[in-house]
Amino acid sequence: MKLSKLLFVAGILGLLTLPVLGADPIKIGGLFDYTGPVAELGPKFEAGLRLAFEEVGYKVAGRDIQLIIEDCATSVSVALDKFKKLVDSDKVKIVVGPLMGDAHLAIAPYAREKKVIITSLINGMRPIAYEKDTTYIIYPTTCEAQTYWFGKYVHDVLGYETMVTIGANYAGKIAYANGAAEGFKAAGGTVVGQLWPPVGCQDYSPYISGLAATVADVILYALEGPGPVSRFVYQAREMGVKKPMVTITQDGDYTPEALAELGDAALGIKGESAYTWQLDNPENKAFVAAIKAKTGKLPSCSEQNGYTLGKVILAGLTKTGGNDNFDVLWPAILSLKLKTPAGPLSFTPEGVAITDGYVTQAEKVNGVYQLSAPLYTEPGVIDPTLPSQKE
Repeated sequence: MKLSKLLFVAGILGLLTLPVLGADPIKIGGLFDYTGPVAELGPKFEAGLRLAFEEVGYKVAGRDIQLIIEDCATSVSVALDKFKKLVDSDKVKIVVGPLMGDAHLAIAPYAREKKVIITSLINGMRPIAYEKDTTYIIYPTTCEAQTYWFGKYVHDVLGYETMVTIGANYAGKIAYANGAAEGFKAAGGTVVGQLWPPVGCQDYSPYISGLAATVADVILYALEGPGPVSRFVYQAREMGVKKPMVTITQDGDYTPEALAELGDAALGIKGESAYTWQLDNPENKAFVAAIKAKTGKLPSCSEQNGYTLGKVILAGLTKTGGNDNFDVLWPAILSLKLKTPAGPLSFTPEGVAITDGYVTQAEKVNGVYQLSAPLYTEPGVIDPTLPSQKE
C-alpha cells in the first residue's frame, strides 16, 4: 500500500477513536430477571453493572451513559419482546443479558439483523458463537466449555468412574450437564443416566428416587438457580441420599442467601465456578469491598459478572472514543486484555471470553456459610470447537 493511502487509513482510524464531543448519551440496555424462578438474580446482576458505571460517574469518552433496564421474567418470549423494545424504541446499541440460554438463541438472529452487541450473563450457547456475523459477547465461555474440564476433574482427580446427571430442561442447563458428561466420558468415565426436570420444578422427589436407584458413583446436578438448587439439595438430604454429589455454576447458585438457608446440607459438595469472592488479586479485593459497601453482602458471580461486563463495555468505548457503532466497537472489545476480579480476560475472534475456571465448595467459617477459595484452578478455559481454534 502506498504511503499516502497508509496515512489516509491511519487518519480515519484516529478519527474513530477521538471523543465524540457533545454527542447524545450512550444508551445501554439491561435484560435481567426480577420475576420467575431465578428472580433473585436480577438485582445482583444489576448491582454489579451499576457499580461499574458508578465508578466512572456514568460517563465514558466524554459521553453520558443512560442505562435502561427491563425485566425479562425468566421467559423467552418476554426477553425477546423486551430486547426488541430496547432496540427499536429506546435505540440502544449495547445490551447486557439475558441469563437463560433459550432466550440467547431466540434473540441472537434479531441482534445480528440490527447489529446490536449483546452479552450473556453466565456463559452462552455454542451455536451462537458459530455464526459468522454474531454480535454476542459470551462470558465467561460457552456452556459446554465451562463444564467440560470439570467433568474430567470429577473423574481424574475425585476418582469417580460412573456418573448420573440431573439438569433443568432448557438449553443452557442441558448444555452445562452435557459438557460435564462429555468431559467425564473423555477422561474414561461412564455416564449411566441423565434426568431433565422442568424449569421451576417444586418437587424433585421422583427424580431423586431415580438418582438414588442408579448404579452411579456420583450425582452431578445442573439446576437453574439458587432457589431450585437449594430445594434439590434439601430434598435429597431429607430423602437420605448418601451418594456423593458435585455441581456446576456453583458460584452463581451458592449465593450467601442460599448457603444460609441450606446450612450444613451444602457442605462437602464440590463444584465448578468461574468466580469466588475469595480470589486473591487486587482487582477482586477492590471489587469485594465496593460491592459490600453497595449491597451489604459478599458477592456471587452474578454481581461480578455484571460488573466485569460493564468494565468490558467501558474499556471498549474508551478505545473507540465513545463510538458505539457495532463495526467500530465490536473489534475494539475483541482486542481487549483485561485484569478482572475473576482473573485475566481476553476474547476469541467469535466474541467468546477466555477466563480461568475454579473448583470450589461451601465452607463454614466462624458460624458463617460461604463459598471457598479455589481448591483447583483451570487456566484459560477455551472452547476447542470454535472455528478460530480449528484453524
